[in-house]
Amino acid sequence: MTEITRDVLAVAGIYLFVLLVIGWVSYRKALPTPEDFFMAGRAFGPIVLIFAVYATNMTAFYMLGTPGNAYRQGIGTYGYIAFASALVIPAMFYLIGYRAWLIGKRYGYMTPSEFLGARYESPAVALVLFVLLVVYTVPYIVTSVIGAGLALESLGKIPYLWGAAGVLLITMLYTVFGGMRGTAWTSVFQGVVFIIVGLLAFVLIANSLGGFAAITQRVYAERSELLQRTGNFDPKDWFSFLFIAPLAVIAFPHVFMRVLTGKSARTLKALTVVYPLLFLLTWPPVIYIGLWGSVVIPGLDARSSDAILPMMIARFLPPVMLGLGLAAIWAAIMSTLDAMMLTLSTMLTRDLLGRFFPRYVREKGREVVLGRLFIIVIALLAFIGALLRPGTIYDIAKFAFTGYSLTVPAMFASFYWKRSTAWGILASLVIPNLLLPFYYFTPYFSWSTFGFLPVVPLMVLAIVLLVLVSLRTRPPSEQTVQRFFNPHS
Repeated sequence: MTEITRDVLAVAGIYLFVLLVIGWVSYRKALPTPEDFFMAGRAFGPIVLIFAVYATNMTAFYMLGTPGNAYRQGIGTYGYIAFASALVIPAMFYLIGYRAWLIGKRYGYMTPSEFLGARYESPAVALVLFVLLVVYTVPYIVTSVIGAGLALESLGKIPYLWGAAGVLLITMLYTVFGGMRGTAWTSVFQGVVFIIVGLLAFVLIANSLGGFAAITQRVYAERSELLQRTGNFDPKDWFSFLFIAPLAVIAFPHVFMRVLTGKSARTLKALTVVYPLLFLLTWPPVIYIGLWGSVVIPGLDARSSDAILPMMIARFLPPVMLGLGLAAIWAAIMSTLDAMMLTLSTMLTRDLLGRFFPRYVREKGREVVLGRLFIIVIALLAFIGALLRPGTIYDIAKFAFTGYSLTVPAMFASFYWKRSTAWGILASLVIPNLLLPFYYFTPYFSWSTFGFLPVVPLMVLAIVLLVLVSLRTRPPSEQTVQRFFNPHS
């Protein structure tokens, strides 16, 4: 083992140790109740909530998939993802998140399935939404584990699977002990780490390559197509992506649940204002580093380009910075991985066992114990997924994001259309999501996209089905509707 590798692992070890300490302190402060373990008592102030939501959304897709896409398709990746997200995501926090927070605080709901199941007086709606969210969250978790392994392999010269297993183990431990409080406070630490180190790495790499202007000019000279929209980002693709990454975020169950942990309405307003500013600040560095990598480390295939960010860090940062670079990448990855594992655990405990075996789970007070056991099971499944490594991080995430987006019409209707019904919601959830794999993995429905990405025709179908079927079926009772439309009463 070289001296540089030892230094990288030493810094990474310190970083991981701090996370374990935060998890343990959170465990010591926790109350043995589901409300405290899964939701931290819904008592987060502005700083913790902002970082909890922001860091949770800075994933392997952001740290590895996005620079990899910039490497392949160019600078337009920023507008393709980041700019639209900075506008749409805060709007969804306001339109859906705030109402969910009000109702969740009043009636004790925690998961999206609990909300929609209660709103439509329908166990079927709750179960279908639960299944869909699990189906799309599991591959998203896998992208985080893949990213952790790639980062350590590139920077620490440790085999991919060892890196994936190590990060997964540490994340599992502090999530099992700390619950929502532990994952949120680690997100504050992780968010500060990857913001500071990310901006510093951007400046240092640019300087190593002759300065920002010089290396960008080199890209223009050698790969000018990466600075052009034509050939990289079709306008229809650009429009389509408005319905994928930006719209999907409020449907991420791990983001949805964290929005519910805010202490007050003022806390949610702070999130809505500050979140897009952080988003716009921190995305350009990783996109530019990926863009520069196309000329200094050329010839990578699609899957290999997922590692362009750690490759650039390893090649152009001074040795003392490599460990910090690895910690920053891991910070972005683990702040999402812990949230997703905790969220799936909450859903499995409350939406599945709690619904079908309430006496065994809730009456016996076993929710927290089962939640911790599920986190361990989820971690094992995620490691198996990382072994299989089914595709690029960007492509896996895009498929999962599309699925999440198709649940947004149902969520929106539950808060804004009194006449919507359980059958309308089921039609809008089941049929488009059953068609989604055929759009992505077969050519059978390509004729119906009209050049757009599959999310556009499927979103139109989901909305049409929701409206038409709801108009032909009976809505929930007036009492239930009023609970959701007048949460202050």
